[in-house]
Amino acid sequence: MNKKESISLVTMLALGGLYLIWGSTFLSVRILLDFLPPLVISFSRNLVAGILFLAWSILGGHWKKLTFEHWKVHLLAGILLITLGNGCMALAGLTIPSGLSSVFMAFGPLLLVLLFWISGRKPSNRKLIGTLIGFVGIILLASQKNLAIPGKEIDFYKGMGFLLVAVLAWNLGVFYIQFTKANTYHFTQVCGIQMTFGGLILLGIALFRGDAQSVVLSDIPAKAIYVFVYLALIGSMLGFGLFGYLSKALDATLVSTYTYVNPIIALFLGNIILGESLSSILLFASSLILSAVLLITTEKTLSK
Repeated sequence: MNKKESISLVTMLALGGLYLIWGSTFLSVRILLDFLPPLVISFSRNLVAGILFLAWSILGGHWKKLTFEHWKVHLLAGILLITLGNGCMALAGLTIPSGLSSVFMAFGPLLLVLLFWISGRKPSNRKLIGTLIGFVGIILLASQKNLAIPGKEIDFYKGMGFLLVAVLAWNLGVFYIQFTKANTYHFTQVCGIQMTFGGLILLGIALFRGDAQSVVLSDIPAKAIYVFVYLALIGSMLGFGLFGYLSKALDATLVSTYTYVNPIIALFLGNIILGESLSSILLFASSLILSAVLLITTEKTLSK
């Protein structure tokens, strides 16, 4: 009995940690954008975490030989999740507040409903209603140019475009991995491959654009270094580690609750630390989107 209670306590603490960590990554990226170009933030955090994951996988004895097909899946997933997902989210951060970005990314479960529907898995009426409500919330957010970072209103729709690419790419990656059933390896191996490959492509793009060359390490303040270390080691490594542990320890429905808890945390952190506005429109649209995600992720799977 004590053992059972101990396991339950550990998993609940891990879930709470995932809420806080992934809810804070939007704020961390937004803070770093004052000191570093967005693609530099993306490639460096992912390369650091990816290389450490690979070392962990190999030295820890978790590495297993991949088939050629699975290599293709995880390399493509690295492009979708990291290069396009993380990269475009960072680019959006130049004009879109961290709280708004987090709410928009919560649109992911709604997209997954549509992707699985296209692949032949017809959603229930509950999921269809949730998806419709979520779309209304997204359209409402996208119409509010005044929600941009002050002085960046002219680039608001450009930022929303980057967010749209980010959420589409991320969820296409998640869908692709599940659809091909290639997620049978230890999470350190999978995360290491995806983060390293996606990060290397981002590095190439940053070098081509001249972003990487523009960084002068001696000009980066200690504050930015601390935030970067937190983002790479806590946000990326520990966050994915907790996600991998929870995916095996808890029901998937309970784990997926991070999709509607993280935006709430990000909204209030952005407001408290950066003074980002919590307008009535933002809160109303956020409530629609989060309610839609709640409808979808809490539906009980009926056995046939």
